[in-house]
Order: sequence, then structure tokens, then C-alpha cells
Amino acid sequence: MPLRQYSDVEAQDPHRALSAVLMRSGTSKGLFIHRDQLPSIESEWAPILAAAMGSTYGDKRQLDGVGGATSTTSKVAVVSRSERPGIDVDYTFAQVAVGTAKVDMTGNCGNMAAGVGPFALTEGLVKAEPGQKQIDIRIFNTNTASTLVETIEVDDKGMFSEAGTHRISGFSGSGSRIKMNFVEPAGAMTGSLFPSGTRQNDITVDWPDQDTTVTVKASLVDSANPFVFVQLSTMPEMYRELGPDSAASLELIEAIRCEGAVLFGLAPTTDAAHLVRATPKIVVLSPSAEVTFGEPPANIHATAFTMGKVHPSLQLTGAVCLGTAVGTSGTIASKLASRPDRPGLTSEDMAPPTSSNSTRGGEVRIAQRSGQVLADVMLNHNKDQVSSVTVDRTAQRLFEGNVMLRA
Repeated sequence: MPLRQYSDVEAQDPHRALSAVLMRSGTSKGLFIHRDQLPSIESEWAPILAAAMGSTYGDKRQLDGVGGATSTTSKVAVVSRSERPGIDVDYTFAQVAVGTAKVDMTGNCGNMAAGVGPFALTEGLVKAEPGQKQIDIRIFNTNTASTLVETIEVDDKGMFSEAGTHRISGFSGSGSRIKMNFVEPAGAMTGSLFPSGTRQNDITVDWPDQDTTVTVKASLVDSANPFVFVQLSTMPEMYRELGPDSAASLELIEAIRCEGAVLFGLAPTTDAAHLVRATPKIVVLSPSAEVTFGEPPANIHATAFTMGKVHPSLQLTGAVCLGTAVGTSGTIASKLASRPDRPGLTSEDMAPPTSSNSTRGGEVRIAQRSGQVLADVMLNHNKDQVSSVTVDRTAQRLFEGNVMLRA
């Protein structure tokens, strides 16, 4: 059935009909929009995007928009052809809050980034050569001023070839493999891999629900996105008894995250940090279980949080950042992953460089709520810096057309 053709009056009002594509991108879902569909000034985007997703009136179900009433299904990617040398497309990520008319554009979303290459190819922002089966698309993320290279499959018509047998944890179906290479991801938001100046921090916060003060060990790492990695064994016993989903536990997690934001230099006070829920992100780490979802043993286990709730899996930028932390000596992640019965990458046993290559690296296998995610980490042997982190995703186009905005 052909898409409805809108009248000239509707077409002239960009605040009524917003042309967009809805995609599943990794384990997230959201709108993909051409930048020229939005005002030239980014500060004017928020009310439009909030209306599109159904957050204008604070409805937690997002009934009058296309949002899915969860943080992982209330996302937007804004894409345009790039004028930057060596870059194909620019991409800006927006996290639309659920239950409030707030839009956060402070960080990147790796899962949504996975759909940028397929969207750009299918929409004609980049073009494949006749007979080309794969294409590398260089993407600049404006939120973090960072570059990633996506390798995607191309069909006989020069469009994204969606079908395939590749599987990722957190999604039950399969698709063609999207290889995502995050290039030099360190310091994405702060300019430094360890903005606090040290690879481990003691973070002390008040826990009002339990009328106590808590001190935990954490590593503050900025790679693809800034993350607070907390060592589970230093969390209070009551947190472990209540579980991460309880209201009291979430209160403690948010207090630690906000204190981490101040140490990152992302907020002047914890009160200010609480107003920006998307960054930094926070993950609680522990040694991996002996058997993880029937898969090979993982190097480390991660429980991630997003927008004040437990994340159903692990953010893709979390896999990039955690892979970096595991491969860098002195971090909480490196300490927890450094076990002789865990095959894979640690900072001590990374493959040495060859005489013609100054990089070394290996695969980090991360266990999380929905299975495992793999991150292939390459470090510069001479400078002890992150050269790249590669992860895999799949994506699919769900519908294309116009989102009708309600004032």
C-alpha cells in the first residue's frame, strides 16, 4: 500500500508532518531523520522530537507519539551528508525522556549508531559502486566529536542488505552483520581516558533510604561515552540483598553516578548532575560466572543502568568503554577480568605487537543481562592508548513515512 501523500499545506508545516524512518538498530529502536527536516538551530529540536516520540505532555506510555515507553525505544538519530574531510555522514543522537518532555543530546548511542550506515546508504547519502558487496561508511558523531567506521552488506540494487544469519544478544532475530569500528574512542566527551586523573577512585555518597554513608571503588573511564564502573564487592550488603531493580538500590546508583559526574568534570554539583540523566552512564562490575547463558566463559560481568533504571542489556558504547577498561592496566575492570581461568583479553596477556605493527589487542567477552557481547580491542603498544574498539550489530528498517506532530 503506497504511503499517503500529504497536502501542500501539511507539507509546508514541518511542525505537523515530520518525514522519518523507524528502525530497530542493535537492541534499540528509534526514529532516523534527515537533518534538513529539522530547524537549523539544534536548540529548537527538543520540542519537535519530544512531540514525535509522545513525551510532550509527560505521558509515560507515549501514546500520542511513536516512542515505545522505554529508554531503549525512545531515541532519535539525525543524519546528514558530511562536509568534513574523510567523513561520509554526520550523525547526532537524541535521547527523548519517557514521562517528561526532556531531550538529552550530551552523549552518543552505539546501538542507534549501528543504523546510521544502513540509513545513509538506503537514503542515498552515500552510494555503492556497481557490484559492490560491502561498503565502509565513515560516520562522525557530533555529540562526542568522534569517528566510527561501519562495514555493511550491499544488495544487488546498491541498498543495504538487511537479511542474514548474524545474531546479537538482546534480540531474538538475525540479520546481516554490521561491523562497527570506533576509532580512537578515548576522551570522547572529556578529552581524557581518565578525566579524574586516576584509574581508580573511592566514591563516597549518602544513602538516605538506609540512613548511611557508602564508599565504593570505581573507575571513571571515557571511551565512546563516559562511564562510571563500580566494583560490586564494594557495594553495601543491603544493595546485594535488595537487588539492582529495587527503588533503594536505584537511589544509591543515581547518587554514585552523580558524584561520578562531578569527578568527571561533567557537572559542577551533584544536583546539576541529576538533571542530566544520560551522561555519565554507570555500570556495576563483577567477575564473570562459570557458565554464562550456555556460551563460552566471559571475561567480566556487567549490570548497566540507564535513565534511572536497570538496562536490559549493556549499552553498545558501554561495551566499547568496558573493553577499553579491561585492556588498560590499573582499572577496576582490568583487575576483575585478570583471572587465569578466563580466556580472552586482559591488560597483562594481550597479544604482543608484531615487528611491523605497534598495536596489540584481543577480544573481551562481556556477560550482561541478555547474554554476551564481544568487543575487539586494539591498543597502541608504544603509547598505551586505545587505537580502536570493534563491535557487531544488526539493524532493520521497520517503516518509513511521516510522524504527525501534535502541538
